[in-house]
Amino acid sequence: MSRASTAKLAPSVAAAVLSVAFLMASAGEIDVAKEALRDGLWDVARTHAARIGSYEARLIILESYARERKWDDLVKTLDGWGDERGEGFSYYRALALAESGRGHEAEKALEGVVFGDPGYAALAARLRARLAIDGGDPATALKILRETGFDAAGVDAKMAAARILEANGDRNGAETMWREVASSTNCDERAFTTAAANLGDIGLLRRAYAEAKSADMRLLAGLRLGMRLIRDPAAFDEGAKTITMLAKDSPDAADAKPAYLALADAYLESGRYADAEEAYRVAMETWPDAAKVCEVQEGRGWALRRLGRNDEAAESFARAEESAADDAARAKAALEQGDALSACGRGEDAMLKYRQVLEKYPETPSAVKLKGLMRLREMESRGRDLCREYRYREAQDVFAKLAAEDPSRKVRADYMQVLCMYGQGLDREARDKAAEIAAQTNDVATAAEATMWLAKVSYNRRRWRESSALFESYATNRYAKAEKVPFALLWAARAAFAANEFDKAIALATRLASEYPDSSEKGASHLVQGEALIELARFDDAILVLERAALSEGIPPAERTRARILKADALFAMGADNPARYREALEEYRAVRRGESLSPGMMLSVSYKMGRTFEKLKMHDGAIDAYYTDVVLAYRRGRESGVKFDDDARTVFSRAAMRLADEYESRGWEQQAINILRLVSASDVPAAKEAERRIERIQTKGGIL
Repeated sequence: MSRASTAKLAPSVAAAVLSVAFLMASAGEIDVAKEALRDGLWDVARTHAARIGSYEARLIILESYARERKWDDLVKTLDGWGDERGEGFSYYRALALAESGRGHEAEKALEGVVFGDPGYAALAARLRARLAIDGGDPATALKILRETGFDAAGVDAKMAAARILEANGDRNGAETMWREVASSTNCDERAFTTAAANLGDIGLLRRAYAEAKSADMRLLAGLRLGMRLIRDPAAFDEGAKTITMLAKDSPDAADAKPAYLALADAYLESGRYADAEEAYRVAMETWPDAAKVCEVQEGRGWALRRLGRNDEAAESFARAEESAADDAARAKAALEQGDALSACGRGEDAMLKYRQVLEKYPETPSAVKLKGLMRLREMESRGRDLCREYRYREAQDVFAKLAAEDPSRKVRADYMQVLCMYGQGLDREARDKAAEIAAQTNDVATAAEATMWLAKVSYNRRRWRESSALFESYATNRYAKAEKVPFALLWAARAAFAANEFDKAIALATRLASEYPDSSEKGASHLVQGEALIELARFDDAILVLERAALSEGIPPAERTRARILKADALFAMGADNPARYREALEEYRAVRRGESLSPGMMLSVSYKMGRTFEKLKMHDGAIDAYYTDVVLAYRRGRESGVKFDDDARTVFSRAAMRLADEYESRGWEQQAINILRLVSASDVPAAKEAERRIERIQTKGGIL
């Protein structure tokens, strides 16, 4: 129908037609608004609903703001509509006020409102119950829901019911509700993530974190997931990485600070003291109010204590005392401050702090504890003084008494008894007691120290396999002193080498070099690794490692020299397959002789090896000169000048002389062979009798007089 034809109708008929047309248009707009609301297109829903202006349309506008959590816009919209009334309007105003933290105003908005619509009645009852919980009255919240015939059929209703059940101490009931929400097909992102967070279920949290589209839900899921993962040693690093990343990117998120502080505490509990100290420090820089929390300052103080930074620890404990909420906490922090001051050698300051605890907080548990500690500390100090005076029997009695009187010091006092027993020559008793300490778990730091002591004793007793296992055990103890771990790995490798466990020696030396690249033991580990590779005939690999050892500034000159000699030995061994390697070995031996400060015995050894290399190169005159001039003659002159050669040097002398005798005899120069052999027989070497037998053999075969 055209506009012109409509104008010709009777006024009443024309009005009716226009009314029907408006209603049809309105029906289209309201349907679009409802569809957009359902699909989460909040702006579209509001745009179409605003074109209608009906009560139903305005409820859609309010619902869109609520779902988008734009509470201020919701309240402003209601205020803009003036005095319009309706139970839906009352509910949404109260909801927005409650979500904005204005609970008292929300309660007033619900006062006197009668909800005839069952849906709004249930929503209002749920909101009143929530306000009762927020007000610290969970029993009233439960009563409200029961009186209104609350039915937890929908997702939102289940979430509300779970909160109320938890507030009333029914955790099992709440968890049931949350699991029903998490398994619901109608569950939105916020409800699912909140349920997963409340359950602390790692699987659900992983899913929520991976699938989250909104930033706030991703933060909630990720931070809660991180807090769960750091409880599991196997997943600790993953949890720490997640918390650190999210807290750094969004420090204002609700869970960011508690998650990061939980990570700092977890670092401290797991013995990762450097990480703990850094985490506490970063937390206080990121959230300055954390610096005013006693427990945070205490945690950082303990981390600093474990790192040996006792001056800084004392400062943290002082701040903990300042921020403590009561005398008991203040006294505890003051006592810890005194201990830190004592540990860094500030004895007078420590005693002043202890007296302060006794005078200012005399009735606190810390003061009572301190009175006993003062006496026990005096006893421990007395025991240490006796040890320094070599009065080990008396010192052992003092430490035994200390162990009996103070269970917290028992393990440490028992370890001091080990040292006292060893000082008295009671080796077996000392080892048995140290083994007992190493096996216990109450004081893992002292157990690690006892393990190190046992490892050294075993090494000195040439019990190589046992020693290697003990050194390695120390290195894998997370409470072991960090600076001693490379030392333990080095000696574990040396003991394994001595036990002919060459593969193990290589693995331990490799671990040391890779995990502690800046340690002073790295060069020595290359040396052990090179020796083991030579034993396994892996000469190419040995040469590369030994070159690093020879250039290392972290090992003594004698060990660098040994690395160069071993490199030459490896080249010599490779000469069997590639004669060119003999020349490389010869040059390396010559360089060692020229450029290194060698002991007389080492000089003989290198000279003998040069002689052997000359032989392999068919340079027999060079071999004869090396054996005679640089070994046999050098040995005799050294003895004449008073040099005391060791067994290795005497063996080298004997071998060089025997090889000379072989060379002379092979050339038919029997008399020269006998002359050389007589030098051996006249010397105090094990080969003297063998030289005499060879002289007799040569004389009888060819008429030599």
